[in-house]
Amino acid sequence: MVMKNPEVEFCGYSITHPSESKINFRIQTRNRIPAVEPFRRGLTELMDVCQHVLNTFETSVKIYEKQKEEQME
Repeated sequence: MVMKNPEVEFCGYSITHPSESKINFRIQTRNRIPAVEPFRRGLTELMDVCQHVLNTFETSVKIYEKQKEEQME
C-alpha cells in the first residue's frame, strides 16, 4: 500500500529476529515529505482493504448458511 503512493520512491522492511516483535521500515519519499505521512496513509488503506475483505467474507457466509437452511427444508 505504501508503494502505491506516488510520493514514495522506496519502501522496504526487515525483521530484526524471529523472537523479537520488531520490524524495521525504510521509506524514502520524493520532495522531502516526511515518511510518516505515507506510512500512516498506507496503514489506513490497508485497514480499509482488510475491512472490505472481512465484510465480503461475512456476507458470503451468511448467504451460504441461508442457502443451506433452505435446502434442508
